[in-house]
Amino acid sequence: MSVSRRVVYQREFRVTPVWMWVLQRLSGVALGPLVLFHIWAPGGRNAFLNAILLALVVAHGYSGLRRIVNMTQWAATVMGGALAWAAIVAALGILILLGTA
Repeated sequence: MSVSRRVVYQREFRVTPVWMWVLQRLSGVALGPLVLFHIWAPGGRNAFLNAILLALVVAHGYSGLRRIVNMTQWAATVMGGALAWAAIVAALGILILLGTA
């Protein structure tokens, strides 16, 4: 049975979903080698690599921001901030990708 909230020391917290925990870990592990490959790639103009890197940065940042604050009274505010951050980074990244294509 999945639990979405817990009470610890009389404070209520949201439990991080498993999919978000896994996404945070996998994207964090994949970012290092991809950034190195991006640096070593001639000219850094590989649009496919840049698109994958952008998707990983957005996923890693979103899941990280969502996991920062688990207290329920801040959950909606943090989710809004995480979505806004992801949208801004994705939009700027797409503009960069369109410029390199």
